[in-house]
Amino acid sequence: MPKTLKWGQAYSVLLDVGQVVNQFILDTSTLDSQAALDGTGDFVDATEYVLSVAIQRGRSTQTDQFSPGSCRVLADDRASGRLFDPANTASAWYEGSFDLAPRRAIKVLAGTAELFVGAITDLDITYEQPNLSFASIQSADALYELSRTALTAFNPSSQLTSARVSAILDRPEVNFSTALRDISTGMATCGTVAYADNTNTLSALQAVAIAEDGRLFANRKNQIEFNERIAFTFSTAIASFGGTASNEIPILAIGVAYGQETLFNRVQIDVDGGTAAQVASDAASQTQYGVQTLSFSNVPLDTLAAGSALAENLLTKYKEPKIRFDEISTSLNACGSALWPTVLTLDVSDVIEVTKRYDQGLPLSRTETVFIEAVSHDITPSDHRISFKLGQVKALAAFILDTNQLDDVDVGLG
Repeated sequence: MPKTLKWGQAYSVLLDVGQVVNQFILDTSTLDSQAALDGTGDFVDATEYVLSVAIQRGRSTQTDQFSPGSCRVLADDRASGRLFDPANTASAWYEGSFDLAPRRAIKVLAGTAELFVGAITDLDITYEQPNLSFASIQSADALYELSRTALTAFNPSSQLTSARVSAILDRPEVNFSTALRDISTGMATCGTVAYADNTNTLSALQAVAIAEDGRLFANRKNQIEFNERIAFTFSTAIASFGGTASNEIPILAIGVAYGQETLFNRVQIDVDGGTAAQVASDAASQTQYGVQTLSFSNVPLDTLAAGSALAENLLTKYKEPKIRFDEISTSLNACGSALWPTVLTLDVSDVIEVTKRYDQGLPLSRTETVFIEAVSHDITPSDHRISFKLGQVKALAAFILDTNQLDDVDVGLG
Protein backbone atom coordinates (compact mmCIF):
# COMPACT_ATOMS: atom_id res chain seq x y z
CA MET A 1 0.00 0.00 0.00
CA PRO A 2 1.20 3.58 -0.58
CA LYS A 3 2.81 5.33 2.35
CA THR A 4 1.50 8.78 3.27
CA LEU A 5 4.14 11.04 4.79
CA LYS A 6 3.48 13.73 7.36
CA TRP A 7 2.77 16.51 4.84
CA GLY A 8 -0.03 14.42 3.32
CA GLN A 9 1.43 13.12 0.05
CA ALA A 10 1.22 9.39 -0.62
CA TYR A 11 4.23 7.62 -2.17
CA SER A 12 4.71 4.20 -3.74
CA VAL A 13 7.81 2.21 -4.62
CA LEU A 14 6.81 -0.64 -6.94
CA LEU A 15 9.11 -3.52 -7.88
CA ASP A 16 8.81 -6.14 -10.59
CA VAL A 17 9.89 -9.37 -8.86
CA GLY A 18 8.99 -11.66 -11.71
CA GLN A 19 5.61 -12.68 -10.42
CA VAL A 20 3.09 -13.49 -13.14
CA VAL A 21 -0.64 -12.86 -12.96
CA ASN A 22 -3.51 -13.55 -15.38
CA GLN A 23 -1.75 -16.63 -16.71
CA PHE A 24 -3.95 -19.10 -18.61
CA ILE A 25 -4.00 -22.44 -16.76
CA LEU A 26 -5.17 -25.50 -18.62
CA ASP A 27 -8.35 -27.09 -17.19
CA THR A 28 -8.74 -24.09 -14.85
CA SER A 29 -9.02 -20.84 -16.80
CA THR A 30 -11.99 -20.17 -19.07
CA LEU A 31 -11.69 -19.10 -22.69
CA ASP A 32 -13.59 -15.86 -22.11
CA SER A 33 -11.54 -14.76 -19.09
CA GLN A 34 -8.83 -12.07 -18.86
CA ALA A 35 -6.12 -14.75 -18.79
CA ALA A 36 -3.21 -14.58 -21.28
CA LEU A 37 -1.10 -17.50 -22.48
CA ASP A 38 2.11 -16.09 -20.97
CA GLY A 39 0.40 -14.05 -18.29
CA THR A 40 1.45 -10.52 -17.45
CA GLY A 41 4.08 -9.21 -15.06
CA ASP A 42 2.90 -7.76 -11.78
CA PHE A 43 4.52 -5.24 -9.44
CA VAL A 44 4.76 -5.66 -5.69
CA ASP A 45 4.46 -2.64 -3.41
CA ALA A 46 7.60 -2.33 -1.29
CA THR A 47 6.79 1.14 0.08
CA GLU A 48 6.30 0.20 3.73
CA TYR A 49 9.96 -0.84 4.04
CA VAL A 50 11.46 2.18 2.24
CA LEU A 51 13.59 4.59 4.30
CA SER A 52 14.59 7.09 1.60
CA VAL A 53 14.58 7.71 -2.15
CA ALA A 54 17.07 9.79 -4.18
CA ILE A 55 16.46 10.50 -7.89
CA GLN A 56 18.67 12.40 -10.32
CA ARG A 57 18.06 13.03 -14.01
CA GLY A 58 19.35 15.58 -16.50
CA ARG A 59 22.52 17.56 -17.23
CA SER A 60 24.46 20.38 -15.58
CA THR A 61 24.52 22.83 -18.50
CA GLN A 62 23.03 23.15 -21.97
CA THR A 63 26.36 22.36 -23.61
CA ASP A 64 26.55 18.95 -21.89
CA GLN A 65 24.91 15.75 -23.07
CA PHE A 66 22.46 13.88 -20.87
CA SER A 67 23.78 11.07 -18.72
CA PRO A 68 21.56 8.16 -17.62
CA GLY A 69 19.16 9.07 -14.84
CA SER A 70 19.48 7.22 -11.55
CA CYS A 71 17.37 6.28 -8.55
CA ARG A 72 18.55 4.90 -5.20
CA VAL A 73 16.04 3.34 -2.82
CA LEU A 74 17.19 2.49 0.71
CA ALA A 75 14.99 -0.12 2.42
CA ASP A 76 14.90 -1.77 5.84
CA ASP A 77 15.52 -5.39 4.91
CA ARG A 78 15.23 -6.55 8.52
CA ALA A 79 11.71 -5.09 8.82
CA SER A 80 10.71 -6.84 5.60
CA GLY A 81 11.77 -10.25 6.89
CA ARG A 82 14.73 -10.20 4.42
CA LEU A 83 12.43 -10.02 1.40
CA PHE A 84 15.12 -8.06 -0.49
CA ASP A 85 18.01 -10.37 0.36
CA PRO A 86 19.14 -12.57 -2.56
CA ALA A 87 20.68 -14.97 -0.04
CA ASN A 88 17.28 -15.64 1.54
CA THR A 89 15.67 -18.55 -0.31
CA ALA A 90 12.61 -18.24 1.94
CA SER A 91 11.80 -14.80 0.51
CA ALA A 92 8.43 -14.57 -1.26
CA TRP A 93 10.36 -12.74 -3.99
CA TYR A 94 12.59 -15.76 -4.55
CA GLU A 95 11.26 -18.52 -6.77
CA GLY A 96 14.01 -20.96 -7.67
CA SER A 97 16.04 -18.20 -9.28
CA PHE A 98 16.22 -14.79 -7.66
CA ASP A 99 13.49 -12.65 -9.18
CA LEU A 100 14.28 -9.27 -7.61
CA ALA A 101 17.30 -8.94 -9.83
CA PRO A 102 19.13 -6.63 -12.25
CA ARG A 103 17.00 -5.45 -15.18
CA ARG A 104 13.74 -5.86 -13.25
CA ALA A 105 11.52 -2.78 -13.52
CA ILE A 106 11.02 -0.23 -10.75
CA LYS A 107 8.61 2.67 -10.38
CA VAL A 108 8.54 5.52 -7.86
CA LEU A 109 5.24 7.38 -7.66
CA ALA A 110 3.97 10.39 -5.73
CA GLY A 111 0.23 9.83 -5.85
CA THR A 112 -0.24 8.89 -9.51
CA ALA A 113 2.68 11.03 -10.78
CA GLU A 114 5.71 9.06 -11.96
CA LEU A 115 8.86 10.47 -10.39
CA PHE A 116 11.06 7.72 -11.83
CA VAL A 117 10.60 4.66 -14.03
CA GLY A 118 13.56 2.47 -14.86
CA ALA A 119 15.30 -0.84 -14.28
CA ILE A 120 17.36 -2.17 -11.37
CA THR A 121 21.13 -2.17 -11.92
CA ASP A 122 22.40 -3.18 -8.45
CA LEU A 123 20.96 -4.68 -5.27
CA ASP A 124 23.33 -4.41 -2.32
CA ILE A 125 22.66 -5.73 1.19
CA THR A 126 24.48 -4.29 4.21
CA TYR A 127 24.45 -6.31 7.43
CA GLU A 128 24.94 -4.53 10.75
CA GLN A 129 25.56 -6.88 13.64
CA PRO A 130 23.93 -8.53 15.32
CA ASN A 131 20.90 -8.76 13.01
CA LEU A 132 20.16 -5.52 11.17
CA SER A 133 20.18 -5.45 7.38
CA PHE A 134 19.52 -2.75 4.79
CA ALA A 135 18.89 -3.03 1.06
CA SER A 136 20.22 -0.42 -1.37
CA ILE A 137 18.45 -0.70 -4.72
CA GLN A 138 20.17 1.21 -7.52
CA SER A 139 18.32 1.71 -10.80
CA ALA A 140 18.74 3.64 -14.04
CA ASP A 141 16.58 4.89 -16.88
CA ALA A 142 16.50 3.98 -20.57
CA LEU A 143 19.64 5.98 -21.39
CA TYR A 144 21.61 3.45 -19.37
CA GLU A 145 20.01 0.64 -21.35
CA LEU A 146 21.03 2.32 -24.60
CA SER A 147 24.57 2.90 -23.32
CA ARG A 148 24.96 -0.87 -22.95
CA THR A 149 24.04 -1.71 -26.55
CA ALA A 150 26.15 -1.38 -29.70
CA LEU A 151 25.27 -0.96 -33.35
CA THR A 152 26.02 -3.37 -36.15
CA ALA A 153 27.59 -1.56 -39.11
CA PHE A 154 25.05 0.22 -41.31
CA ASN A 155 24.96 3.18 -43.65
CA PRO A 156 21.70 5.18 -43.49
CA SER A 157 20.72 7.66 -46.16
CA SER A 158 20.41 11.39 -45.55
CA GLN A 159 17.48 12.15 -43.24
CA LEU A 160 16.23 14.60 -40.63
CA THR A 161 17.79 14.28 -37.19
CA SER A 162 14.50 13.01 -35.77
CA ALA A 163 14.34 10.30 -38.44
CA ARG A 164 17.94 9.34 -37.65
CA VAL A 165 17.07 8.93 -33.96
CA SER A 166 14.18 6.66 -34.92
CA ALA A 167 16.37 4.70 -37.36
CA ILE A 168 18.93 3.99 -34.62
CA LEU A 169 16.26 2.99 -32.10
CA ASP A 170 14.67 0.73 -34.75
CA ARG A 171 17.87 -1.24 -35.34
CA PRO A 172 17.34 -4.93 -34.46
CA GLU A 173 20.36 -4.89 -32.17
CA VAL A 174 18.74 -2.01 -30.24
CA ASN A 175 15.04 -2.86 -30.63
CA PHE A 176 13.81 0.00 -28.47
CA SER A 177 10.06 0.04 -27.93
CA THR A 178 8.11 2.45 -30.17
CA ALA A 179 5.67 2.94 -27.29
CA LEU A 180 8.46 4.53 -25.22
CA ARG A 181 9.42 7.33 -27.61
CA ASP A 182 8.53 11.01 -27.85
CA ILE A 183 10.37 12.26 -30.93
CA SER A 184 9.87 15.84 -32.14
CA THR A 185 10.55 16.66 -35.78
CA GLY A 186 14.09 17.95 -36.18
CA MET A 187 15.29 21.00 -38.09
CA ALA A 188 18.74 19.74 -39.15
CA THR A 189 19.59 16.99 -41.65
CA CYS A 190 21.98 14.13 -40.97
CA GLY A 191 24.20 13.01 -43.81
CA THR A 192 25.03 9.57 -45.13
CA VAL A 193 27.12 8.36 -42.21
CA ALA A 194 28.79 4.96 -42.08
CA TYR A 195 28.28 3.60 -38.57
CA ALA A 196 30.99 1.07 -37.76
CA ASP A 197 30.49 -2.20 -35.92
CA ASN A 198 30.30 -1.76 -32.14
CA THR A 199 29.42 1.93 -32.26
CA ASN A 200 27.89 2.69 -28.88
CA THR A 201 24.18 3.35 -29.31
CA LEU A 202 23.91 6.18 -26.80
CA SER A 203 26.99 7.90 -28.24
CA ALA A 204 25.47 7.69 -31.73
CA LEU A 205 22.21 9.22 -30.49
CA GLN A 206 24.03 11.98 -28.60
CA ALA A 207 25.92 12.88 -31.78
CA VAL A 208 22.56 13.39 -33.50
CA ALA A 209 21.42 15.63 -30.62
CA ILE A 210 24.60 17.70 -31.10
CA ALA A 211 23.88 17.98 -34.84
CA GLU A 212 20.41 19.29 -34.02
CA ASP A 213 21.52 21.38 -31.03
CA GLY A 214 18.61 19.70 -29.29
CA ARG A 215 18.01 17.38 -26.36
CA LEU A 216 17.93 13.60 -26.09
CA PHE A 217 17.01 12.26 -22.67
CA ALA A 218 14.77 9.84 -20.80
CA ASN A 219 11.79 11.61 -19.25
CA ARG A 220 10.14 10.78 -15.93
CA LYS A 221 8.02 8.08 -17.62
CA ASN A 222 11.19 6.52 -19.08
CA GLN A 223 10.36 7.51 -22.65
CA ILE A 224 13.26 8.50 -24.90
CA GLU A 225 12.50 12.12 -25.73
CA PHE A 226 14.12 14.06 -28.56
CA ASN A 227 13.64 17.85 -28.69
CA GLU A 228 14.34 19.95 -31.76
CA ARG A 229 16.83 22.84 -31.83
CA ILE A 230 17.07 24.87 -28.63
CA ALA A 231 17.20 28.38 -30.02
CA PHE A 232 13.96 30.02 -28.90
CA THR A 233 10.48 29.05 -27.80
CA PHE A 234 6.96 30.34 -28.25
CA SER A 235 5.94 28.41 -25.13
CA THR A 236 4.77 30.20 -22.01
CA ALA A 237 5.92 29.14 -18.57
CA ILE A 238 3.89 26.25 -17.15
CA ALA A 239 4.90 27.08 -13.56
CA SER A 240 6.13 30.13 -11.66
CA PHE A 241 8.57 30.11 -8.76
CA GLY A 242 9.22 32.79 -6.17
CA GLY A 243 6.29 35.12 -6.73
CA THR A 244 3.66 36.24 -4.25
CA ALA A 245 0.49 34.90 -5.92
CA SER A 246 -1.19 31.80 -4.50
CA ASN A 247 -0.17 29.74 -7.52
CA GLU A 248 3.53 30.66 -7.17
CA ILE A 249 5.80 27.86 -6.00
CA PRO A 250 8.00 28.84 -3.03
CA ILE A 251 11.79 28.78 -3.44
CA LEU A 252 14.00 27.41 -0.66
CA ALA A 253 17.31 28.15 -2.38
CA ILE A 254 18.35 29.76 -5.62
CA GLY A 255 21.68 29.85 -7.43
CA VAL A 256 22.85 32.63 -9.73
CA ALA A 257 25.64 31.93 -12.22
CA TYR A 258 27.80 34.53 -13.92
CA GLY A 259 30.87 32.74 -15.15
CA GLN A 260 32.47 30.97 -18.05
CA GLU A 261 30.52 27.71 -17.77
CA THR A 262 28.57 28.69 -20.88
CA LEU A 263 30.93 31.33 -22.30
CA PHE A 264 32.24 30.29 -25.72
CA ASN A 265 33.41 32.80 -28.33
CA ARG A 266 34.94 30.29 -30.72
CA VAL A 267 32.89 27.30 -31.90
CA GLN A 268 34.40 24.54 -34.02
CA ILE A 269 32.26 21.88 -35.72
CA ASP A 270 33.93 18.94 -37.45
CA VAL A 271 31.34 17.43 -39.78
CA ASP A 272 31.60 13.65 -40.09
CA GLY A 273 33.33 13.00 -43.41
CA GLY A 274 33.98 16.71 -43.98
CA THR A 275 37.15 18.16 -45.41
CA ALA A 276 37.57 21.17 -43.11
CA ALA A 277 36.46 22.27 -39.66
CA GLN A 278 33.67 24.85 -39.60
CA VAL A 279 34.55 27.68 -37.23
CA ALA A 280 32.53 30.64 -35.99
CA SER A 281 34.18 33.21 -33.72
CA ASP A 282 33.55 36.61 -32.20
CA ALA A 283 36.59 38.89 -32.08
CA ALA A 284 35.10 41.38 -29.61
CA SER A 285 34.27 38.66 -27.10
CA GLN A 286 37.72 37.09 -27.51
CA THR A 287 39.38 40.45 -26.86
CA GLN A 288 37.39 40.93 -23.67
CA TYR A 289 37.38 37.40 -22.25
CA GLY A 290 40.11 35.53 -24.06
CA VAL A 291 39.51 32.65 -26.46
CA GLN A 292 37.00 30.13 -25.12
CA THR A 293 36.38 27.22 -27.51
CA LEU A 294 33.43 24.87 -27.77
CA SER A 295 34.18 22.03 -30.19
CA PHE A 296 32.41 18.92 -31.42
CA SER A 297 33.91 16.18 -33.60
CA ASN A 298 32.30 13.75 -36.07
CA VAL A 299 29.00 15.62 -36.09
CA PRO A 300 26.70 13.68 -38.48
CA LEU A 301 25.43 16.62 -40.56
CA ASP A 302 24.85 16.41 -44.31
CA THR A 303 26.91 19.41 -45.48
CA LEU A 304 29.73 21.69 -44.37
CA ALA A 305 27.26 24.58 -44.66
CA ALA A 306 25.07 22.90 -42.04
CA GLY A 307 28.11 22.63 -39.78
CA SER A 308 28.80 26.32 -40.27
CA ALA A 309 25.19 27.20 -39.45
CA LEU A 310 25.36 25.10 -36.26
CA ALA A 311 28.58 26.84 -35.22
CA GLU A 312 27.01 30.27 -35.76
CA ASN A 313 23.91 29.26 -33.80
CA LEU A 314 25.97 28.11 -30.82
CA LEU A 315 28.19 31.20 -30.98
CA THR A 316 25.17 33.51 -30.87
CA LYS A 317 23.91 31.81 -27.69
CA TYR A 318 27.17 31.56 -25.80
CA LYS A 319 29.54 34.33 -26.89
CA GLU A 320 28.72 36.57 -23.91
CA PRO A 321 28.51 35.57 -20.23
CA LYS A 322 25.01 35.96 -18.85
CA ILE A 323 23.79 36.56 -15.34
CA ARG A 324 21.30 33.74 -14.98
CA PHE A 325 19.47 31.63 -12.49
CA ASP A 326 21.08 28.23 -12.81
CA GLU A 327 19.49 26.24 -9.97
CA ILE A 328 16.48 26.40 -7.66
CA SER A 329 15.05 24.12 -5.02
CA THR A 330 11.72 23.79 -3.29
CA SER A 331 10.12 21.41 -0.83
CA LEU A 332 6.79 19.66 -1.02
CA ASN A 333 6.37 20.50 2.68
CA ALA A 334 6.55 24.21 1.81
CA CYS A 335 4.04 23.96 -1.03
CA GLY A 336 0.29 23.87 -0.47
CA SER A 337 -1.31 20.65 -1.66
CA ALA A 338 -2.90 22.51 -4.58
CA LEU A 339 0.61 23.00 -6.02
CA TRP A 340 1.73 19.38 -5.69
CA PRO A 341 0.40 18.19 -9.09
CA THR A 342 2.36 20.98 -10.82
CA VAL A 343 5.61 20.58 -8.89
CA LEU A 344 5.68 16.77 -9.09
CA THR A 345 5.17 16.61 -12.86
CA LEU A 346 7.75 19.22 -13.90
CA ASP A 347 10.35 17.63 -16.15
CA VAL A 348 13.38 18.31 -18.32
CA SER A 349 12.63 20.75 -21.19
CA ASP A 350 9.68 22.38 -19.40
CA VAL A 351 9.64 26.18 -19.42
CA ILE A 352 9.23 27.89 -16.04
CA GLU A 353 9.42 31.42 -14.66
CA VAL A 354 11.66 32.26 -11.70
CA THR A 355 11.51 35.45 -9.63
CA LYS A 356 14.01 36.58 -6.99
CA ARG A 357 13.18 39.54 -4.73
CA TYR A 358 15.83 41.58 -2.88
CA ASP A 359 15.66 43.81 0.19
CA GLN A 360 18.51 46.04 -0.97
CA GLY A 361 20.20 47.17 -4.16
CA LEU A 362 18.59 47.63 -7.57
CA PRO A 363 16.52 46.29 -9.10
CA LEU A 364 14.48 44.95 -6.18
CA SER A 365 13.31 41.96 -8.21
CA ARG A 366 14.53 39.90 -11.13
CA THR A 367 12.39 37.52 -13.23
CA GLU A 368 13.67 35.07 -15.82
CA THR A 369 12.06 32.53 -18.10
CA VAL A 370 14.21 29.40 -18.14
CA PHE A 371 14.31 25.77 -19.28
CA ILE A 372 14.54 22.91 -16.81
CA GLU A 373 17.68 20.91 -17.65
CA ALA A 374 17.82 18.55 -14.65
CA VAL A 375 15.50 17.34 -11.90
CA SER A 376 16.37 15.69 -8.59
CA HIS A 377 14.18 14.38 -5.75
CA ASP A 378 15.39 13.60 -2.23
CA ILE A 379 12.61 11.96 -0.23
CA THR A 380 12.85 11.07 3.47
CA PRO A 381 10.19 10.75 6.19
CA SER A 382 10.88 14.37 7.18
CA ASP A 383 11.09 16.14 3.81
CA HIS A 384 10.76 15.94 0.03
CA ARG A 385 13.27 18.34 -1.50
CA ILE A 386 13.07 18.95 -5.26
CA SER A 387 15.89 20.68 -7.14
CA PHE A 388 16.06 21.92 -10.72
CA LYS A 389 19.09 22.82 -12.85
CA LEU A 390 18.18 25.58 -15.29
CA GLY A 391 19.16 26.64 -18.80
CA GLN A 392 18.74 29.89 -20.69
CA VAL A 393 15.85 30.37 -23.07
CA LYS A 394 14.84 33.10 -25.48
CA ALA A 395 11.06 33.32 -25.31
CA LEU A 396 9.38 34.90 -28.35
CA ALA A 397 5.88 36.18 -28.92
CA ALA A 398 4.17 35.46 -32.23
CA PHE A 399 4.57 38.18 -34.88
CA ILE A 400 1.30 40.09 -35.40
CA LEU A 401 0.79 41.82 -38.73
CA ASP A 402 0.31 45.62 -38.50
CA THR A 403 1.35 45.50 -34.83
CA ASN A 404 4.95 44.31 -34.43
CA GLN A 405 8.00 45.89 -35.98
CA LEU A 406 10.12 43.87 -38.44
CA ASP A 407 13.26 44.46 -36.33
CA ASP A 408 11.66 43.47 -33.01
CA VAL A 409 13.95 40.78 -31.58
CA ASP A 410 11.29 39.61 -29.12
CA VAL A 411 8.85 38.32 -31.75
CA GLY A 412 9.01 35.68 -34.43
CA LEU A 413 6.92 33.70 -36.88
CA GLY A 414 5.18 31.03 -34.80
